[in-house]
Amino acid sequence: MQALQNQKNNMKGSGTQIKLFALVLMCIRIRTVYSNTCTDNNLYTFNDSPYKTCEWVGESPSERCALRDNEHVRVKKNCPKTCDNCKSKQSIGQFCETDRDCESWTCRENTCYASPSCKALKQTPMQNFDENMIVLIFVGSGFSEVSSWRMEVARTFYAFNDFEFFDFANTRYNAFYVEDLEPESFCDFQCQGSENLLCCDTTKAKELSQLCFPPGVNVNTIVIENSKTYGGGGYRYANLATTSIHELGPKVAIHELGHSLFDLADEYANSGFTAIDGANCDVDGCSKWADLDEHLGGGLCEKKGCKNGDYFVPGSTFMNSLDFPFGEVNTRYTCCTFLALTKGVPSYCDRFEFGPGLVEYCKNDYQEYGLPYSDDNTRSELNGSTGKYILISRPATLILNTTARTFTYESSMEGEGPKLFLRRKHYGDFPDLRAAVDAGMSTVTQLAVEFDSGHEGFLYYKSSETVDMPPNNGSQPVSIDNIEINLEILEVVIDYKHGIVIGIEFEVRYLVLSFAT
Repeated sequence: MQALQNQKNNMKGSGTQIKLFALVLMCIRIRTVYSNTCTDNNLYTFNDSPYKTCEWVGESPSERCALRDNEHVRVKKNCPKTCDNCKSKQSIGQFCETDRDCESWTCRENTCYASPSCKALKQTPMQNFDENMIVLIFVGSGFSEVSSWRMEVARTFYAFNDFEFFDFANTRYNAFYVEDLEPESFCDFQCQGSENLLCCDTTKAKELSQLCFPPGVNVNTIVIENSKTYGGGGYRYANLATTSIHELGPKVAIHELGHSLFDLADEYANSGFTAIDGANCDVDGCSKWADLDEHLGGGLCEKKGCKNGDYFVPGSTFMNSLDFPFGEVNTRYTCCTFLALTKGVPSYCDRFEFGPGLVEYCKNDYQEYGLPYSDDNTRSELNGSTGKYILISRPATLILNTTARTFTYESSMEGEGPKLFLRRKHYGDFPDLRAAVDAGMSTVTQLAVEFDSGHEGFLYYKSSETVDMPPNNGSQPVSIDNIEINLEILEVVIDYKHGIVIGIEFEVRYLVLSFAT
């Protein structure tokens, strides 16, 4: 932490600029986040418009209390009396009767929505979706007409019903779409020169999806690009899938959710997955699903696939080609996902209650969630696990721009937990530089984080993120399974028990040079 100590002693250079930005931001947020009084204050400007007051908000509270000022602070924070925010409010996803019941000032279907722009595709009235529920959010890129966007999102979601894990009767998930339009496309076909790969600005996609629901493990965003070109992509660690309005677009979206939501591997013969990191890839004998193979009479350990075609896959399935069925092995894995993330399973999972039962099977954790399954479907403390997810008691989310080298708080500084998050968002991709070298990394992004409590620590992230290719549109095999694209935005989750982040130093470490002999 010598760099941080130097920064404390000598406020010069780029590190100083980062620190000052953080301190100014903190002062702005503290004024609003920690205000427990019921006194209306003046507001910041809105999009450079003249200075506004709470009297102006009171002219149309149902519309204006949900706005944010130029510092991204909710109006209701500065006008608690006008917005009837003095009493306890319900969080997004919780039960409400009127707009006044919600922190967001938006009550729909007896549930607090993040904003009026969020519209329901599937939600049971009076059903909370703040926890124990998988949430799908559709956002559009390149759409300029609301009617066209509504038609395409409805067409895409309607096709989801063809897959039993997304059957409309499944009460373990809800689906929404954001009606705010982005006429300028924020996606790019033939990303990195790869045919049919659709990469999107994840920051923009995230901004749109938050108009429906805050980020988290159970929230999955599907970006629909307004183009008839075939393509898509799966952001493995961003809970994000991309697709287009091509006739096969809905199937592409579900295939990519097979990665980002259900943690399944591509079964292409040239995929990068092995029996170690692919739940649906295995060695001879297929011990991962041998019980199901025997239960169904065999045939689920005969086809080769995954990396170099050296592994066995559970037949010809949807994770190889859009023309194939999803497959019983992969379908059972979707049940384990619902069990892990929602503490329960949909009715279609009943057919896997043979032998020791579904819960006992899911305890094998072939998808590497790191979640202990118990008979009563409760979670124990996860902080000691090494899987994909971690439970944080007081999580606060930071958004870091690695190019501008700035960061902002996306959530309350005091945290909002307990809540599940991807382990990498809290611990980084590597515990130290040696682990990054052993993983074959040539560069990593190093973050030196300082808290107001005096706690300091390092985080190490890959300088790129993995995006999975969709299956080819035709009989030709996929030429490449995934690519690495530069990682500009990092989402980091800290635990408030360490205090408020007051400074972050960014540094790209060149590992080959660092460990040269």
